Amino acid sequence: MSILRGIGFGFTCLLMGLALLGCRGNTQDGPPSIRYGDSVCIECGMIISDERFATSTVIVGDRGNEPLLFDDFNCQMIFEAKHDELTIVNRWCHDHATHEWLPMASAWFVKSDQLRTPMASHVAAFGTRDQAEAFAEPIEGAVMDFDTLWIARDF
Repeated sequence: MSILRGIGFGFTCLLMGLALLGCRGNTQDGPPSIRYGDSVCIECGMIISDERFATSTVIVGDRGNEPLLFDDFNCQMIFEAKHDELTIVNRWCHDHATHEWLPMASAWFVKSDQLRTPMASHVAAFGTRDQAEAFAEPIEGAVMDFDTLWIARDF
Protein backbone atom coordinates (compact mmCIF):
# COMPACT_ATOMS: atom_id res chain seq x y z
CA MET A 1 0.00 0.00 0.00
CA SER A 2 2.86 2.43 0.73
CA ILE A 3 4.19 1.95 -2.81
CA LEU A 4 0.82 3.05 -4.20
CA ARG A 5 0.82 6.09 -1.90
CA GLY A 6 4.32 6.97 -3.11
CA ILE A 7 3.27 6.67 -6.73
CA GLY A 8 0.14 8.73 -6.05
CA PHE A 9 2.17 11.40 -4.25
CA GLY A 10 4.70 11.51 -7.10
CA PHE A 11 1.94 11.79 -9.69
CA THR A 12 0.26 14.59 -7.70
CA CYS A 13 3.59 16.48 -7.49
CA LEU A 14 4.08 16.06 -11.23
CA LEU A 15 0.63 17.46 -12.00
CA MET A 16 1.15 20.42 -9.67
CA GLY A 17 4.51 21.17 -11.29
CA LEU A 18 2.99 21.10 -14.75
CA ALA A 19 0.18 23.39 -13.60
CA LEU A 20 2.69 25.88 -12.21
CA LEU A 21 4.68 25.84 -15.46
CA GLY A 22 1.49 26.65 -17.35
CA CYS A 23 0.90 29.70 -15.15
CA ARG A 24 4.26 31.36 -15.61
CA GLY A 25 4.68 34.08 -18.24
CA ASN A 26 6.09 33.22 -21.64
CA THR A 27 9.47 34.87 -22.15
CA GLN A 28 10.09 33.32 -25.57
CA ASP A 29 11.05 35.63 -28.38
CA GLY A 30 12.19 32.86 -30.72
CA PRO A 31 10.32 31.33 -33.62
CA PRO A 32 6.99 29.74 -32.78
CA SER A 33 5.65 26.32 -33.58
CA ILE A 34 3.12 26.17 -36.39
CA ARG A 35 0.82 23.22 -36.99
CA TYR A 36 0.64 23.32 -40.78
CA GLY A 37 -2.83 22.54 -42.03
CA ASP A 38 -4.26 23.51 -38.61
CA SER A 39 -2.84 26.86 -37.39
CA VAL A 40 -4.71 29.92 -38.67
CA CYS A 41 -3.40 33.28 -39.90
CA ILE A 42 -4.45 35.95 -37.41
CA GLU A 43 -5.03 38.51 -40.19
CA CYS A 44 -6.94 36.70 -42.95
CA GLY A 45 -8.17 33.57 -41.15
CA MET A 46 -6.70 31.16 -43.73
CA ILE A 47 -5.18 27.90 -42.56
CA ILE A 48 -1.39 28.11 -42.74
CA SER A 49 -0.23 25.37 -45.07
CA ASP A 50 2.85 26.58 -46.98
CA GLU A 51 5.89 26.67 -44.72
CA ARG A 52 7.94 28.66 -47.24
CA PHE A 53 5.83 31.78 -46.70
CA ALA A 54 4.67 31.51 -43.07
CA THR A 55 5.80 34.36 -40.82
CA SER A 56 5.41 35.41 -37.21
CA THR A 57 5.49 38.57 -35.13
CA VAL A 58 6.25 38.06 -31.44
CA ILE A 59 4.54 40.71 -29.32
CA VAL A 60 4.31 41.53 -25.63
CA GLY A 61 0.95 40.08 -24.61
CA ASP A 62 -1.04 40.02 -21.38
CA ARG A 63 0.72 36.84 -20.24
CA GLY A 64 4.18 37.43 -21.66
CA ASN A 65 5.52 37.23 -25.16
CA GLU A 66 2.96 35.97 -27.65
CA PRO A 67 3.66 34.77 -31.21
CA LEU A 68 1.18 35.88 -33.86
CA LEU A 69 1.08 33.62 -36.91
CA PHE A 70 0.64 34.66 -40.55
CA ASP A 71 0.35 32.69 -43.79
CA ASP A 72 2.12 35.37 -45.85
CA PHE A 73 4.31 38.44 -45.40
CA ASN A 74 1.42 40.57 -46.71
CA CYS A 75 -0.86 39.54 -43.85
CA GLN A 76 1.86 40.24 -41.32
CA MET A 77 2.48 43.76 -42.60
CA ILE A 78 -1.23 44.59 -42.91
CA PHE A 79 -1.85 43.38 -39.36
CA GLU A 80 1.08 45.35 -37.96
CA ALA A 81 0.00 48.52 -39.79
CA LYS A 82 -3.51 48.20 -38.30
CA HIS A 83 -2.15 47.54 -34.79
CA ASP A 84 0.64 50.05 -34.25
CA GLU A 85 -0.08 49.96 -30.51
CA LEU A 86 1.59 46.53 -30.24
CA THR A 87 5.01 46.15 -28.69
CA ILE A 88 6.97 43.98 -31.12
CA VAL A 89 9.66 41.78 -29.62
CA ASN A 90 10.77 39.97 -32.77
CA ARG A 91 9.74 38.99 -36.28
CA TRP A 92 10.36 35.66 -37.99
CA CYS A 93 10.14 34.33 -41.54
CA HIS A 94 11.06 31.09 -43.28
CA ASP A 95 13.98 30.61 -45.61
CA HIS A 96 12.29 29.80 -48.92
CA ALA A 97 14.90 27.15 -49.78
CA THR A 98 15.50 25.42 -46.43
CA HIS A 99 12.20 26.17 -44.66
CA GLU A 100 14.21 27.09 -41.53
CA TRP A 101 13.08 30.02 -39.38
CA LEU A 102 15.09 33.22 -39.89
CA PRO A 103 15.06 36.43 -37.85
CA MET A 104 13.33 38.78 -40.26
CA ALA A 105 15.74 41.62 -39.45
CA SER A 106 18.68 39.67 -40.92
CA ALA A 107 16.89 37.98 -43.84
CA TRP A 108 17.11 38.93 -47.51
CA PHE A 109 13.91 39.15 -49.54
CA VAL A 110 12.97 38.65 -53.17
CA LYS A 111 9.89 40.39 -54.50
CA SER A 112 8.63 39.31 -57.91
CA ASP A 113 5.22 39.24 -59.57
CA GLN A 114 6.20 35.78 -60.85
CA LEU A 115 6.33 34.46 -57.28
CA ARG A 116 3.01 32.96 -56.16
CA THR A 117 2.38 33.36 -52.43
CA PRO A 118 -0.70 32.62 -50.28
CA MET A 119 -1.91 36.24 -50.04
CA ALA A 120 -0.17 37.88 -53.01
CA SER A 121 2.79 39.50 -51.27
CA HIS A 122 5.01 38.03 -54.01
CA VAL A 123 7.79 37.91 -51.37
CA ALA A 124 10.15 35.09 -50.38
CA ALA A 125 12.86 35.21 -47.71
CA PHE A 126 16.42 33.86 -47.78
CA GLY A 127 19.24 33.53 -45.28
CA THR A 128 21.87 35.23 -47.44
CA ARG A 129 21.99 37.90 -50.09
CA ASP A 130 23.71 35.48 -52.50
CA GLN A 131 20.84 32.98 -52.19
CA ALA A 132 18.29 35.74 -52.73
CA GLU A 133 20.10 37.05 -55.81
CA ALA A 134 20.40 33.57 -57.34
CA PHE A 135 16.67 33.00 -56.82
CA ALA A 136 15.70 36.47 -58.05
CA GLU A 137 17.57 36.48 -61.36
CA PRO A 138 15.42 34.05 -63.38
CA ILE A 139 12.14 35.52 -62.07
CA GLU A 140 13.18 39.16 -62.49
CA GLY A 141 12.89 39.75 -58.76
CA ALA A 142 14.07 42.66 -56.68
CA VAL A 143 16.38 41.78 -53.77
CA MET A 144 16.12 43.83 -50.59
CA ASP A 145 16.70 43.75 -46.86
CA PHE A 146 13.87 43.98 -44.33
CA ASP A 147 14.00 47.75 -43.85
CA THR A 148 13.79 48.37 -47.60
CA LEU A 149 10.98 45.84 -47.95
CA TRP A 150 8.99 47.45 -45.12
CA ILE A 151 9.29 50.88 -46.73
CA ALA A 152 8.42 49.49 -50.20
CA ARG A 153 5.37 47.49 -49.09
CA ASP A 154 2.39 48.10 -51.29
CA PHE A 155 -0.68 46.61 -49.67
